[in-house]
Amino acid sequence: MEPLRHVLIAVSLLVSVVIIGAVGFMYIEGLTLLHALYLAIATVTTVGYGDIVPHTPEGKIFTAGLIISGVGVALYVLVEIIESVLEGRLSKAFGIARVKRSVAKMDKHKIICGGGRTGNIVADEFGREGLDFVVIEHDAEVAKELRKKDIALVEGDATKDETLIEAGVERASGLVSTLPSDCSNLLLCITARDLNTNLVLVARASSQEAAKRLYSIGAKKVVIVEEIGGRRLARSLTKPAIVDFLDFATTAGETSLESLKVGPGTKIANKKIKELRIEEKIGATILAIIRDDKVISDVGPEDELRVGDTVVVIGKKKSLEKFEELDSL
Repeated sequence: MEPLRHVLIAVSLLVSVVIIGAVGFMYIEGLTLLHALYLAIATVTTVGYGDIVPHTPEGKIFTAGLIISGVGVALYVLVEIIESVLEGRLSKAFGIARVKRSVAKMDKHKIICGGGRTGNIVADEFGREGLDFVVIEHDAEVAKELRKKDIALVEGDATKDETLIEAGVERASGLVSTLPSDCSNLLLCITARDLNTNLVLVARASSQEAAKRLYSIGAKKVVIVEEIGGRRLARSLTKPAIVDFLDFATTAGETSLESLKVGPGTKIANKKIKELRIEEKIGATILAIIRDDKVISDVGPEDELRVGDTVVVIGKKKSLEKFEELDSL
C-alpha cells in the first residue's frame, strides 16, 4: 500500500494546485469558472495558451508562480506513478523470475504449504537449521510479506499439480502441509504423494478423525495443533522445568536435541552402545531409541543399534554431525 499512498498524495497536490490556480484566475483576471479552470490546467501542464491569456500585471505574476509550482508538482506526480509501476510490477516480476531459478536448482529440499502463522514458524525453524525450503502461498498479501523476508516463494494453490511442480515437489525430500482446512490438507497430501512417492509428508489436522485419514494416505506424521498446544499449556504449569529444557534442547544452537536414522551400511548399525563409546569420543548422549513405533528410554551399554532405528541424541551440533561417521572399535 505504500507506493499507492505516495501516488494518492501526489495526485492530491496536483489537484490542489489546479484548484488554487483556477480560483486565482477567477479573482485576478475576472474569468468564469470554466475559463479559469482551463487556464490553470494549461499553465500547469505547460501546453501553452491559445485563446485565453492573463492580461493584468497581477495575473502575469500569479501565472509565473503557478507555472513554477505547478510544473514541479506535475513532475512529482509523474515520477511517483512511474516509480510505483517499476517498483510494484517490474521488481515483483524480476523477483519471481529469480526465485524460479533458485527453486529450479534445489534438490532434496522441503516444501511448506501455507505461509500463515504456522507456516511462518516452520519457515523460521528451517531457516535456523540452514535447510533449503520453498513456501507455497495463495493469498497475495501474505505472499507479499513473505517476499519481504526474502523467502523462496511460489504463489498459487498448493493443491494443484502445476503449483507443486513449480515448487520442485518431484525433487523434494519432505512437505509440510499447514493449510487451514482438513479437506485441503488431505487433497494436498494425495496430490503430492501422486507426484513423488518418496516424499515425506507431515500435516496438521483439527481432529483425530482427520489425522486418521491423513495417516491412511501415507502421511508420516500428523499434528493436531490444538491438542499439542493444550498439553504444552498444561505442562508449562505443572512441569515448567521440563518444558524449558525441551525448548532449550530443540532450539538450533550450540547444544541440540536431534533424532538420527540408522541406515543400512552405517558404521553404528548392529553395534552395542558400549562398543561405540559415543560419549567418550564425541561428548554426545543417547537419550532414547525408537524402534518399530516403540520408545526404549532406559538405554544401557548392552543395547544394540539396529538398522531402521531412530536414535534420539543430545550434544553439541558439531558432535552430532559426526555421529554416523563414528569409527567402531
